Amino acid sequence: MAERGAFVDPDGIAAFWRDEYLRSYVAEGGSAVKWLRGREGSGKTRLLREMRQVAAAEGYLTADVSAREVRIGRVDELYRAILGGISLDAIALPFAIEAARRAGAAEFRPGQDGDLEAYLVARGRPQAAVAADLAGALDFLYAEPRISPPVATALRHLAYAWLRPGYAQELGHREAAAAWMSGAKVSATLRRRSGIGMALDRFGAREILRSLLHARRLVGGQGLLLTIDDMDALLGGEGPARYTRLRRDDAFEAIRELIDEGPGMPGLFVLFAGRPEVFDDERAGLLSYAALAMRIEPEVESSRPNPFDDVKDLDAVWRRNWPAWRAALAEAYGASPQAVLESGSLVAMGPISPVKLLVEAIAGREADTVGA
Repeated sequence: MAERGAFVDPDGIAAFWRDEYLRSYVAEGGSAVKWLRGREGSGKTRLLREMRQVAAAEGYLTADVSAREVRIGRVDELYRAILGGISLDAIALPFAIEAARRAGAAEFRPGQDGDLEAYLVARGRPQAAVAADLAGALDFLYAEPRISPPVATALRHLAYAWLRPGYAQELGHREAAAAWMSGAKVSATLRRRSGIGMALDRFGAREILRSLLHARRLVGGQGLLLTIDDMDALLGGEGPARYTRLRRDDAFEAIRELIDEGPGMPGLFVLFAGRPEVFDDERAGLLSYAALAMRIEPEVESSRPNPFDDVKDLDAVWRRNWPAWRAALAEAYGASPQAVLESGSLVAMGPISPVKLLVEAIAGREADTVGA
């Protein structure tokens, strides 16, 4: 039997987002925010995971946040959650590669060829010339006005650590930059000593993300795919994160700002996911915060599915062609498609998606649900 994490892409959602956004609109400097809604077990989390794998293969940074595990109430909490989920090595490496190229060592492999200064000296370059070239190899970061100088400095420290691993003079700066860039609180003294300065408040965290996206475009890098799952946690329930009404409104406002600031954040693709109550609850869901609800409601009402809609209803997607999707799920999970199709329809109502019921039945966990 196939692994439990087998993936079926209903209506080609992942493929469409890859082709139309990751490879086109977002890759060209646009930004987008999309939503997935669906009952428990409808495949939201699995689709988000697939999108992160697809984005990583396309060269994007990826970050994953669960609103149930990490509170995203205030603007700075949301941005700290985003920054804390991004790999610092993945951030720094393209800048190290570009710096080596500018220093005249395009063939140098950061992380594999040791110290770049020793590497160049061993190949006949004068020590003084090498030192000067390395000192200015990352100056291009400061020449771009859309990159905040503190962010440029932090990126320089992180990249330099790849070029000169173990270089004692840079070790403390690298550690401070790593902590600051990942969203941790760094003392003002340590920030000043490292040349960073900027506090990581609601404005600073936002500036890091914006500058990072612009900086990656300088070195030919793609943007960032961010997935935020379990948005239903904002309505209450189990989990480490707790949301009061005020915290929930703060989270909705932070998301509203993220959407509105999209044009200034090239290469950002954000996917939110939650159960239907997130979208339908007028007391505590998105409808309770008009400024956000208006930004995700469809501009044109139509009976025909629109692949560009901001909200993708997975329950509706599965329902439109359930026999075909049942066969695809059976094949993906190693069962006989014909046997599943002949077993009858699964219960389509209730809080649990028939997708989950079918997968559990195929896996032998709920054998009696097939034929319900």
